[in-house]
Amino acid sequence: MRRFVWLALVLALASCKSTRNPEQEFFEKVSQLTKEELLAKGDALAEKRRWEEARKHYSFLADSFPNDPLGRRAALKVADTFFAQRDLESLTEAQLRYRDFSNRFPSDPARAYALLMLGKCSFQQHRGPQRDLGPVREAAASFRLVMELFPDSPEAREAAELYQRCREDLAAHELEVARFHARVQAWEGAWQRLTYLLATYPETLAAREAEPLLAEARRIRGEEPAANPATAEPTPAPDPR
Repeated sequence: MRRFVWLALVLALASCKSTRNPEQEFFEKVSQLTKEELLAKGDALAEKRRWEEARKHYSFLADSFPNDPLGRRAALKVADTFFAQRDLESLTEAQLRYRDFSNRFPSDPARAYALLMLGKCSFQQHRGPQRDLGPVREAAASFRLVMELFPDSPEAREAAELYQRCREDLAAHELEVARFHARVQAWEGAWQRLTYLLATYPETLAAREAEPLLAEARRIRGEEPAANPATAEPTPAPDPR
């Protein structure tokens, strides 16, 4: 009988050991690593697209050393792992984390990167000129901040390119709406959209494509375009006699 009791106790202890809390085991392991080793371990996992495991290492580093340069870099890398997954839920989470970093560390040089990525999160959620333009407007605002606050940063050039893409999409939306108004013969609405388009986004492809429609709107409104000074007939000089 005693033999069976002893065997049951041994099996129970073995079972407890095998069901040890995985979180506790993780913390015991990472607490033995240096900051540099933690970051390298997270990078190695991210390289293999093991996002959740990488995120755990980055998060431990960021939470343990929130004001250390490596801790701040790890906080951004947590956001990067969400951005890399690209689904809507992950993009939303990445967006929150980039915004949090930008707000918490306004003087950190990495804020330019955080703002750039914040804009990319919004831009990734844009679905074309006929859809909701909220995300593209948010993206444009973030890219413009990078250009204004960090004009000499490496991120500023990419932000400028993406900002122009946002403007092209916003302009394309105005042109689509103007064309719709024209199709239903609502020429006053078309005129308002076209004039806004040309005043706000004059450098865009949509502005150039809008010129024939604008000419038609002028014709229907009974307006004639102003004469081009270079091609207008010269006014005869008065006879001095």
